[in-house]
Amino acid sequence: MARPRNSSSPLFTLTAIIIAIAALHVAKEILLPLALAILISFLLTPLANRLERLGLGRVPSVLAVVSVTFAVLGVLGWIVTWQLADLGSQLPRDRVNLIRKIESIKPRSSALQDITDTIEDVEKTLAKDDAVADAQRPDAPSDEPAKSPRDRLAQADSDEKRSTNLYSFFQWSTDYDQSAGPGERAEQEPIDVRVVGMPLSPLQQLLSWMGPLMAPITTAGVTIVLVIFILLKREDQRNRLLQLFGKSHLHATTEALTDVTERVSRYLRMQFLINATYGVCVGAGLYFIGVPGAIMWGVLSFALRFLPYIGPWLSAVMPLLVSVARSEGWTQPMLVIAWFTLLELLVNNVAEPLLYGRTTGVSGVGVIVAAIFWTWVWGAVGLVLAMPLTVCIVVMARYIPGLHFLTVLLGDQPPMSDEQRIYQRLLAGDGDEALELVAQRVKATSLAEAYDEAVIPAIALAEADRHAALLNEDQEELVEATARDLVEELGERYAAAAPALSSDTPADGPATPRRRLRVLGIPLRDDADEISAIMLKQLLDQEGMDVELAGVQTLTGEVVELVQQEQFDATVICILPPLPPRNSRLLCRRLRDRHPALSIIVGYWCGQCHPELRRRLCAEDGEAVTTLVEAVERLKAIAARPQLAAERAG
Repeated sequence: MARPRNSSSPLFTLTAIIIAIAALHVAKEILLPLALAILISFLLTPLANRLERLGLGRVPSVLAVVSVTFAVLGVLGWIVTWQLADLGSQLPRDRVNLIRKIESIKPRSSALQDITDTIEDVEKTLAKDDAVADAQRPDAPSDEPAKSPRDRLAQADSDEKRSTNLYSFFQWSTDYDQSAGPGERAEQEPIDVRVVGMPLSPLQQLLSWMGPLMAPITTAGVTIVLVIFILLKREDQRNRLLQLFGKSHLHATTEALTDVTERVSRYLRMQFLINATYGVCVGAGLYFIGVPGAIMWGVLSFALRFLPYIGPWLSAVMPLLVSVARSEGWTQPMLVIAWFTLLELLVNNVAEPLLYGRTTGVSGVGVIVAAIFWTWVWGAVGLVLAMPLTVCIVVMARYIPGLHFLTVLLGDQPPMSDEQRIYQRLLAGDGDEALELVAQRVKATSLAEAYDEAVIPAIALAEADRHAALLNEDQEELVEATARDLVEELGERYAAAAPALSSDTPADGPATPRRRLRVLGIPLRDDADEISAIMLKQLLDQEGMDVELAGVQTLTGEVVELVQQEQFDATVICILPPLPPRNSRLLCRRLRDRHPALSIIVGYWCGQCHPELRRRLCAEDGEAVTTLVEAVERLKAIAARPQLAAERAG
C-alpha cells in the first residue's frame, strides 16, 4: 500500500514556493489589480460600515465611498500631471543657474594638485620644443621614401596630363550648359520627392495619445470594479475563505483571519493617516518656502512614504534639486532641508510610536528583502505593496506549519529564546556572549529572575541533551565548565550591588551582634544540581544568610551528620530538571527523623509546581519550591520566625 505524500516535507514546500513565485510573475496583470483591490478594501471598509450604520444602505454607501475616493485620487493625479509638465517645460531655462551653483560648490584644487599640473605643463612644453627642433634639422628624415630622377619626371608628366584633362572636361560642361535651352536644363535638375501620409482620423489620434496610458487605465478600472464587489460581498468572501480551509480548521482559520485583518487594517489606516498628514505638511511648507509644484511634491511625498526606508529620501531629494535649480541663493534649499528634517523627526519619534502602538510583525531585514522581492515581481507598484503583502504572508505563516520558516526569516520575533541562545553559547564555549545575554535580563528584572527564566532553563536543555546521549564527553565537559564560570562571574559582578542586610538590623541604628540564619545547600545528583546550588548561595549571601554547600558526592548519611555537627537552621535540596526527583523523599525523611525542628526545602527548578509533584518531592517532611525566587522568600520567612529571633537575641 502506497504511503500518502507528506505535504509538509521540505521538497513539497520548496516546489510550492517556486510555483507560487512563477504564478505571481506570469499572472501579474491579474493578481496586481486583485492585490490593490484587497488592500484598498481594508482602508474603505470602516467608512462603508459607518455609512451603512447611519442607514444609507449597503449599495449606496459602497458606491459613495468608492466614488469619492477615486474622484479625489483622479483630481490629485491630474494636478500632479499638470504641475509636472509645467515644471519640465521650465527647467531648461534654469540650466545656467544650476551649472553656476554646481561650479560654486566645486572644491578648489589643493597644493599637491597645483604642483602636479605644473609638472605636466612643463613636460608638455619640453616635448613640443624637441619636436620642433627635430623638424627644422636639414637631415631630418622624411615620411615619404626617396624617389629617383626618372620617377620624379614621370610623376610631373602625369600631373600635367591630369590637369589638362580636368580643364577640358570643365570647359565642355560649361559650353554644353550655355547651349542647352531652359527646358532641357530643367529636365536635368534633381526633383524633390516627399512622402506625405494620410491624415489621421480623430479616433486614430485619440488612440495614439491614449496608447501609453491604456495599461494603467485598465488596471485602475479593474481595481475599482473589484473594490466595489469586495465591499458589497465582504461577509460572503470571508465565509468562502473559511470554507476553503475546511470546517475542521475553523478555529485556526478564524484566528488567522482575525489576526491578519487587524494587523493589516491597523497598519494601512495608520500609515495612510501619517502619510496623508506628512504630504499635506510637505506641500504647505514648500508652498510657503516658494518651491514650485508644491501640491505635486506633497502628493508624491504621500505616495513615496509607503516605500520602506528609501521613500522619505526620495520625497526630499526631488524638491531639493528643483529648489537648487530655481532659487538665486542657498537660503531656499537650506529651508527645504530643514523642513524635511523637522517633519521626519516628528513623524519617526512622535507620530509613528503614538499611532502604530505595536509593530507590524516584520523585521528590518524582512522589510528590505520584501521590498526587493516585490519590486522584482511587480515593479514599482510591488514596492508600494511590499509591506502590506509581507505582513499578510508573515501572519498567515504562523498558522500554516509548512510556511513557519517565513515567520522565522521575516518576522520580528526573536528566532531563539534566551535560554536557547545561552545554551548555544555554552555549547560553543562562548561565556562572554552568554554573560552579556544574562546581564541584559538582569537589567530588565533581577539576578534571581534571570537565573529562573534564562540560566536554569538553558542548563536544563543541556541536561536533556546529555541524558539523551546527544552530547559527547568533550561537549559535556565544555558546557559544564562554561556554565560554572558564567554563574561565578555573575555572582562576582552583582554580589556588591545588593548590600547584605539582616532581617533584624535596625534601619537607623547600629547593628547588634547576632547569629545569622545558617542554610545548607544540598545538590542531589550531579554537577548541574551543584551549579543551581551555587546560584542559590549567591542570592542568599545577598540577604545576609550563612550558606554552605555540600558536595555532589556526599552520601545521605554524611549529609545528616553534617547538619547535626554544624547546627544548620534550614536545608535546601537542589534538583535541576529534566530527570524526575528521585531520592529526594528519602533524604527528607532521614533529615526529619534526626532533626524534627529543621526546616527542609526541596527546590525542583522547573518553574511550576502541582500537588502530585509536591508529594513526589517531599511528601509531608518538607516544603517544595520550583524557583529560586520562591526559595529565597521561604528562607526569609523562616529567618523571621519568633523562635529564631529569640534564639538570636539570647
